[in-house]
Amino acid sequence: MEHAAHVWYHERVDGLEAKGWTRTSVFMRRLVIDAQAVVIYMAVCVLIFVIDLFTQGTAERLASPPYRYFYAKSPRSWLCLVAHVVAHKDWAHLKTNMINLLLVGPAAEREFGTQQVAVVGVVVAVASALAHMAFGHSHSGQLGGSGVVSALILLNSLGAASSGRVPLTFLLTAVFWLSDEIQSILTRDGVSHAAHLAGALIGTAAGYAIHAGRGRAKRDPNRRVSDPFGRTRSAKKLR
Repeated sequence: MEHAAHVWYHERVDGLEAKGWTRTSVFMRRLVIDAQAVVIYMAVCVLIFVIDLFTQGTAERLASPPYRYFYAKSPRSWLCLVAHVVAHKDWAHLKTNMINLLLVGPAAEREFGTQQVAVVGVVVAVASALAHMAFGHSHSGQLGGSGVVSALILLNSLGAASSGRVPLTFLLTAVFWLSDEIQSILTRDGVSHAAHLAGALIGTAAGYAIHAGRGRAKRDPNRRVSDPFGRTRSAKKLR
């Protein structure tokens, strides 16, 4: 089944063609939205960045607060547990995360599915916010998609994993990535490395959990299973 974003895009192209924009529509039909979750997440990040350029403070208002500034009765505090991953402090911060996202995100989404990647992103957002409250600076908020990118880096390296087996490329990725994180923590560079570590752990756990579910589906194709959104379906459809 085609992605909803892909269908929406081609409906817009049909509209341009109907208005006589033939050459433009021919060119646009060559473009394929191959990673819906990644493209939508990137678009939201860029939109928030542009809004922040004109409003000055939008990104900071979306930052996940430290524990002492989290108010359980405030809807904004709860919203920021998730929304902080779409806000970035400057262009360099946004550009670095988006480049890394585009390098690993589409491959991870093709291997594990749009819904699974979206769920991983939301879980990482909440987990990294809680990790910042527990281990981050007590007077500064956290923002940026570094935790999500870290999760996708490890998730992408688990594409060839299976129950009881560990891909060599995953070990190499984890070693080099972890060594860089430890070095950065020791230098106290002001970056929330707790978010990176939380994302990496969740990406690794999600990769093996999804592979385990696929393994069970292959062994029992008539079994009814639940997808990440709670809907039940035959395991045959997951193969």
